Amino acid sequence: MHFKRQRSAVVLSNLVAYFQENIKVKFIQYVLATLAITIASLSHSAPFPDKPIRLIVPFTAGGNVDNSARTISQGLSEQLGQSVIVDNKPGANTLIGAEFVARANPDGYTLLLGTPESLAINPHVYKKINYDPLKDLTAVGLVGNFPFALVVNLKLPAKNIKEFVALAKSMPGKMNYSSWGIGSTSQITFEKFNQVAGIELVHIPFQGAAPAITAIAADEVQAMMVPLSVALPQAAGGKVKILGITTSQRFASAPDISTFQEQGYPVVMSGWHLIVAPNKTSPSVLQTLNRNLNKALETQATKEALIKIGIEPSPGSIAQANKLIQTEYERWGKTAKDAGIAIEKAE
Repeated sequence: MHFKRQRSAVVLSNLVAYFQENIKVKFIQYVLATLAITIASLSHSAPFPDKPIRLIVPFTAGGNVDNSARTISQGLSEQLGQSVIVDNKPGANTLIGAEFVARANPDGYTLLLGTPESLAINPHVYKKINYDPLKDLTAVGLVGNFPFALVVNLKLPAKNIKEFVALAKSMPGKMNYSSWGIGSTSQITFEKFNQVAGIELVHIPFQGAAPAITAIAADEVQAMMVPLSVALPQAAGGKVKILGITTSQRFASAPDISTFQEQGYPVVMSGWHLIVAPNKTSPSVLQTLNRNLNKALETQATKEALIKIGIEPSPGSIAQANKLIQTEYERWGKTAKDAGIAIEKAE
């Protein structure tokens, strides 16, 4: 009996030793596995950004939006310490570029320089689009805004907006206006003017702002709404007349040009450039981008470069930018719907 007890004690002791050793091994394995996961996690969460960022521009190179993008990309690159590369993807009234970003990986490395066309107008004028700007995209921050100017042919007997309206009312349906395309900010801003003034000018769309304003100088078209930065050199060169601008107050770079509102026509429709990212981009990445965008906008070099191309820098929060998108979505959309603007399919 004593021998059996001794034997049982030895077996029990061996079992305890075995389990202790096994538990120790398992514990060490667990610690090592946890450490490996932690190291891997740290290696994958290097400070953002750790590679170049693409800023998609849904317009051709050389225009107002492209110039804005290249100015802000340089400023952002300097603040982030990482390249921000402008990538032009024009076409279909900005649909191609906007859809590309909406479907991109939400990691902060693919951004869109958005405009009213891509973020506020397209959903209201196209029968079908493959993204929803309010659901598929989220704001990084506002770059800046700019006024539109009403330019007219030099031969037109109108020195101000009141005289222009009187002339249009005297020949309903016989005067026309140009734009850089159906559903463009140029067209919809003019349609807002039509609605407010109670006039009806026929729309003549062109492929781009340059041929549209050239048609005015050539007396092929009577009027156009165009960014003030485009209108000023044309007016200085004696090719067109500027009758007014669409901001609520006079613009700093052109203090002598009165607003529509001052002249009795409440047309307040500013253009703007706003950087957005794919929805579900992490808040920390968005905050990093917003903080550095604002820093870039506050530098003297970036400020001066934007003002030179007619854009008023407008640093602000992500919340403010998202609120602007929502407000402008409703405002531009209402004007487009009231004007009956509709596009069957993207081209």
